[in-house]
Amino acid sequence: MQLQSRTADVRWVPPARNISGDLLFVDHRSHHAGEIGEISFGGPEYRLLWPRMDLMLADLCEALEKGIPVTSVPRIPRLYEGRMLEWPVR
Repeated sequence: MQLQSRTADVRWVPPARNISGDLLFVDHRSHHAGEIGEISFGGPEYRLLWPRMDLMLADLCEALEKGIPVTSVPRIPRLYEGRMLEWPVR
């Protein structure tokens, strides 16, 4: 039996990851340029979260100000010690 592993594309630039290796990434492939995605290495495929960085930042700012989830998964971003963004999973 041959096991196949899944890896991220070399044109994904990860600005954030968690301790288990899940990534938030900017896609630099030509047909997806600028999209923001998330991949969980326990999941089957990556999820498109935003089509552009400016939309992600607008959603992130609103979520920080209002204390609301920023995506369809229950993640509410917060500032740690006023200087570092945390993206806790509930």
